[in-house]
Amino acid sequence: MNRIMEDLKKLNIEFENYLDEISVPLTEDLIHLLEGKGINYLSGNTQSDIKAFYFEYEFEYLNIIFWGVNSKGKIKTETISLPAKKNKNDDEKWTALIPEEIWQKASDFQDDYEEDDFDEILDEYNDEKYRLFEQWFITCWKKASEQTNIQMDAYFSIHDSYFKTDLNTLKTLNEDEIAQRFE
Repeated sequence: MNRIMEDLKKLNIEFENYLDEISVPLTEDLIHLLEGKGINYLSGNTQSDIKAFYFEYEFEYLNIIFWGVNSKGKIKTETISLPAKKNKNDDEKWTALIPEEIWQKASDFQDDYEEDDFDEILDEYNDEKYRLFEQWFITCWKKASEQTNIQMDAYFSIHDSYFKTDLNTLKTLNEDEIAQRFE
């Protein structure tokens, strides 16, 4: 078990290094969004109609999507995948944010490991992976906000979650609390 835990810890170190490599492209994308660049607005809406940004990520592949909402909380932009440019060393067939090699090694563990402590080991690996991922995104958001001097309500969460992190306060809010902000 110790070797397996060490292997999974190494995967998270590799993942953290990968996130460091793509920090600049994500931060640049966030700067462009804050400046209203590269956003396709729906139904004649403009940058001034957008009152909040939403960022959601997929549980397994960690792909991030963005959209903007108006003062009533209604979606008024097309969705955008982030970062816009993935690491150029990635296989073009692989579209996930998490590198294929890391995902495959974790998947192999799930397929092959049959000991009683499977859930505990997998939970520990995933908890650390998501912590690294969320902290990376928050750090990029802070850098983009500081560089642009633009303050925008923004929320980050796993896809279809009732709870979201307010990227400006880092507090967890539920959808009802966020909706109240738009009233």
